[in-house]
Amino acid sequence: MLFGCTARTEEYELVRRAGFDYAEFHCRDVTAMEPAAFSALERLVERAGLPVRAMNLYCPPEIIIAGPGFDLGNARRYASQAASRAAALGVALMGIGSPKSRSLPEGFDRALGMRQLEEFLLTTADIFGRQGITICLEALGACFCNVLNSFFEAGQVVRRLRHEYLGLILDLYNMEWSGEADADWSEYASLVRHAHTSDDEGDPYLRSYLREEKYSVHLRRIGILAQSGYDRGLTLEMDVPVETPRAAMSLEIMRKAASV
Repeated sequence: MLFGCTARTEEYELVRRAGFDYAEFHCRDVTAMEPAAFSALERLVERAGLPVRAMNLYCPPEIIIAGPGFDLGNARRYASQAASRAAALGVALMGIGSPKSRSLPEGFDRALGMRQLEEFLLTTADIFGRQGITICLEALGACFCNVLNSFFEAGQVVRRLRHEYLGLILDLYNMEWSGEADADWSEYASLVRHAHTSDDEGDPYLRSYLREEKYSVHLRRIGILAQSGYDRGLTLEMDVPVETPRAAMSLEIMRKAASV
């Protein structure tokens, strides 16, 4: 298993110093960079040698995944820009979470919302697939949005769409919020392409380092992931700034859990 950490582009070097196998940048920020700044980032990644294996925080709120204002043309244009930037950095996996882009107002037709989401996924997977990049659907806790809060529901969507470049993220933090972190998810194991874990600092928008007092919980859950045969990436997904010593401690917990 490979171990990574989310980071703002200016935190890239801190992730490398902490000993992670890869960094995971924020797609919406990278896509919005001016060309000169992005060229500098490309040179930094090439020089430092730490892969940028994945990206999270896919799109800004104005790119609608499901809900009022859904515009497949906007989604297609954004995906083309994002895929080009991701490919230039060597990204292999793109996480699709973006809760503000998939929150339905009261009274909105949920069946329509799901059809929009599926159109969005297929279109986005087609565009990223041309660059050899797999998009990964992420179920989010109800604290974040009201569409696809269950890993198992997300699994059903991915299985139904059957796209070569569409998979799942298994996010242990979101699954904990949904009461699924200790459920048997093996039915969808073959669809999992990426994984996230984290704790928080008292608020779901402050996802943070793994807490030592939850060591036994992480040991069990990450251990199950490893024992399932999963050998891809597990990312420490955070909203707080990267601090190398604390990140290194979380990485040690992740590695120990995966080796049990």
